[in-house]
Amino acid sequence: MTRTILITLFGSMVLIWSLSIHAASSALPDVRTTLDVGLAAPLNVDSLLPIVNNQSVGNATINELLYWPLIWIGNKITIRWDKSLARSIKVADHNTHYTILIHKWRWSNGRRITAADIAYSYRLIKEFGTRYLNYDIGGLPGIISRITLHGSYRLDVVTSHSVNPIWFELNGLSQLMALPRFAWQHYSINYLFAHQTDPSLVHIVDGPYRVQRFVIGRKVVLIRNPVFSGPPALFHRLVYAMYTSSEGAFWALRSGTLDIGNIPHALFRARHLLHRLHSCLTNGGFDINYVVLNYANPQAVFFQDLSVRRALQYAINEQLIINVAFNGTGTPGFNPVPASPPTYLSPFLRRLESHPNLMYRPAYARKLLRDAGWRTVPGHGWIRHNAQGQSLAFTMLLPSISRTEVIVADILKQEWRLVGVDMHIRKLPFNLMLAKLEQPGGSWESAYLAWDYEPDYYPSGEGLFNTGGGTNYGHYSNPVMNRLILATNLSSKRKALYAYEQFALRHLPVLFMPLQGNTVTYQSDLSLAETNSTLYHVACVAP
Repeated sequence: MTRTILITLFGSMVLIWSLSIHAASSALPDVRTTLDVGLAAPLNVDSLLPIVNNQSVGNATINELLYWPLIWIGNKITIRWDKSLARSIKVADHNTHYTILIHKWRWSNGRRITAADIAYSYRLIKEFGTRYLNYDIGGLPGIISRITLHGSYRLDVVTSHSVNPIWFELNGLSQLMALPRFAWQHYSINYLFAHQTDPSLVHIVDGPYRVQRFVIGRKVVLIRNPVFSGPPALFHRLVYAMYTSSEGAFWALRSGTLDIGNIPHALFRARHLLHRLHSCLTNGGFDINYVVLNYANPQAVFFQDLSVRRALQYAINEQLIINVAFNGTGTPGFNPVPASPPTYLSPFLRRLESHPNLMYRPAYARKLLRDAGWRTVPGHGWIRHNAQGQSLAFTMLLPSISRTEVIVADILKQEWRLVGVDMHIRKLPFNLMLAKLEQPGGSWESAYLAWDYEPDYYPSGEGLFNTGGGTNYGHYSNPVMNRLILATNLSSKRKALYAYEQFALRHLPVLFMPLQGNTVTYQSDLSLAETNSTLYHVACVAP
């Protein structure tokens, strides 16, 4: 059967398909699926090349359909060897020597993939340097002291010191893939960066699809790779269509222009208009939402006071946000390790996140602020001030991606108002907001963000909360946190990760927020099955 599937990238949660999409009466193979965490609208695919792009969910999804990963991470956040390019990884020499055997796999031109093609991806990461978005995650590239090739199907990776092998595999080796060295080796890394939108550079692939047409900001058309070494892709043609608004994509679903998409939370009450379509619920992904605080801004020096951070966290009504902004589909979040799936969540946090109202204590938040010297001043209204006359007020940057985020921000504003905190909302296009966060010595005060644990599937915190971390936008720095993060990188014992979780819960490097769920909607002649997709467990509900 030849069929075209139109797939939409829109709204606060974007559906990007590579999961088990089945024709109604056929037994057909898995393909990969990713759900977007909603960082930009429209979610443009603006790069076709891995490594040199900005690693947005849209770009990463297209890359993953073109270039197969060395290791495939299943929905329990463990390696699926049956789906990985790697056949096995053997660890030796006190967790410093990793022997990787790869399957016999082919490029789309029929040429064999070799270990040298995988080593080439590491070479590109190293050459791209600190421009690489995932620099230092999983220790890459600096932690690797040597890569040795043994024939066509084996490579040995040696680290500079003993590490937690689970961390290194899930966060470090997960970033490697086979890339067409023979086609790209004459190009410099700067040339690849400058030509990352050129479809001619990706005419040789090893994934289930290849690019037929690419229009930046509008659509990516993929067609089946007939030489794919894995199970054949179901659909001959995939069209990833990009919309400028969630409303536009919603009406495209209703008219039948799109075959599959998701219902934005802001339009959830209008879902009856799609009654001819089927629906599934997803957990939202292995992600976290959080409010980052700028510790380096002297105008917001109060964020350095743990009492203030604790008061702000205790005043967040997470269940209210889930019920109102996410239409009841979501999971609480009180630390940097996601609750769904709970693979790496401590027993204590599992209990806490099953009873989120235990963390909603506005009366205690007011007490914390009073005890810390933040009091209301006669003639100055409800806003708290300290002894120096500074008001407890700040601005939160919000990515202008959908009405859902606005609802979340409005709830935060009202809840914090009740404890005497004045928060202002400033909406910005995501790229502009990110530029402000990345600017050294930026004058911003806080920002609403999300983090997708890919490729750092082992949620150990490097890059996010260690001093100088590449995505530690708020310049948070704490020597205890640094030691705890390092311990998770060195020890495979779960207690090291639990200690990091507990410290993050107590010390609050950021303010933690609930994660939204997602409602997937699709044409009735398709069916979606529960699948071991990369990260996202899909639970179908009856039509």
